[in-house]
Amino acid sequence: MSNFKMECDPTSSHKHRLGKELVCIEYPGVVRNPDRMVASLGGAAELSAAICAEKRRLELRFRPESMYAKPAYGDRCNKTGLVIKIITRRKRTQPNEVEIRSLEIAGRVGLVFKFESMCDFQLLPAFRNKNSSVVECLYEQFVPKGVSTTALMEGSENVPYFLPPITFSRFDTAQLSIFRAKEVLSDLMGTSEKERARRTKHGIYVSFSLSDPLPTEPNVLARETITNRNVRPEVIEMVTKKFEERPIWTKTALKGSLQLSEEDIRYLLPSMAFYFVNGPWRGTWVRFGYDPRQLFESRYYQLLDFRVRTVGAMHDKVKVKRTQNPVRPCMRFANPASNTRDPSKPSVSRTVAKQSDYVFTMSTLPQMRIIFYQYCDVQVPRIQQMLEKIPTPMTGVVCNEKTGWLPPRFDEQCRDILTEIVLTNFKNKKGDDPVTTSASEFETGDETELTYDEEDDTDIEFGAEKIMKSTYK
Repeated sequence: MSNFKMECDPTSSHKHRLGKELVCIEYPGVVRNPDRMVASLGGAAELSAAICAEKRRLELRFRPESMYAKPAYGDRCNKTGLVIKIITRRKRTQPNEVEIRSLEIAGRVGLVFKFESMCDFQLLPAFRNKNSSVVECLYEQFVPKGVSTTALMEGSENVPYFLPPITFSRFDTAQLSIFRAKEVLSDLMGTSEKERARRTKHGIYVSFSLSDPLPTEPNVLARETITNRNVRPEVIEMVTKKFEERPIWTKTALKGSLQLSEEDIRYLLPSMAFYFVNGPWRGTWVRFGYDPRQLFESRYYQLLDFRVRTVGAMHDKVKVKRTQNPVRPCMRFANPASNTRDPSKPSVSRTVAKQSDYVFTMSTLPQMRIIFYQYCDVQVPRIQQMLEKIPTPMTGVVCNEKTGWLPPRFDEQCRDILTEIVLTNFKNKKGDDPVTTSASEFETGDETELTYDEEDDTDIEFGAEKIMKSTYK
């Protein structure tokens, strides 16, 4: 043990730099050459980019000169600490006694990068020589330097193939994946690691049929859920009045009409209505006791799926609704194995729906490539006149399983009308303000499938039945 001797000197307090903010990097190695250490982290430019970006991870390549080196990623975490600069003095005769000559605070630390994740598998461009047992590195033959003055394939006959993948492992943290029966897995895991109870709102989900009776009362557990979840009485009253005014709603339209969030009505809807999973009223919530199959006026509440077409480059100007779970995670920007989420930031499903998400007007510019409207929310005079002119069916006539109370190809005519309106609106907007329709504002990409009503219940089983969606160009 060393003996420290130090006396407090108030006159040196001005040397402390508490206002200087520093960043700490817990480097997983012994640093003998600071320049090589910085080079392994990508240089000063990469360090600055990782520190300034909120979700960026710090990349460490143990072989920075090799383009095949897989990086180890350092995660950022907020810490509170101080960097202290100490100058000591030792006696040769008594090396255990240390005298502190000066001590000053060099700065404070608020951000720390820690390399706690695993490194990816490394594949080196090294091959065994055919004529001897010596292993040679052929990196120089794979990666050209400078400007090549020879033919593209000249001299590459004897070079072996070396095509490593971008990544070997999908995650860089340990995963608990035991492919066994649930009861065996439950015994292997601890009490805190066992899978949670299935989330359910006890809703009634009905497949469309012309003969089967429709439910008239909600599930008993659905009413108990309202009490257990402490749903506000004013919200219950608002939703009840809306179902009295209109017997069929989509969840998006109901949220937008009342300016409520998902959290306000997610446990309330199953106690007031049942959900159609297919048929003319697919994706809608129908008030208990109301049978749209028997009432001709329910044609106004049928669902119209409108998809932006490729006419006039309109398809590329509308944003794509991305899925929340990417197929190939990017380890560079976030930890793909982490399931933690900041509770202060609302998720997409908790936001309040906008009017443009469920109402179509003559000035509508779609915010997504696939949007579902009820015919009563399509505020286009031409379409409303077409709905009014549909002749009343004779006594005993029942609705169609696919088209409901509407004539065949009625939805295709409505889509053509909406496409003309949207195309005209895009042209007018481009003429008034060319900057707003530039490629920098609109995201492009492949079209993704959307559900009619984004339910997250895990107890819905459709069996072999599929919800059919009409596709067209």
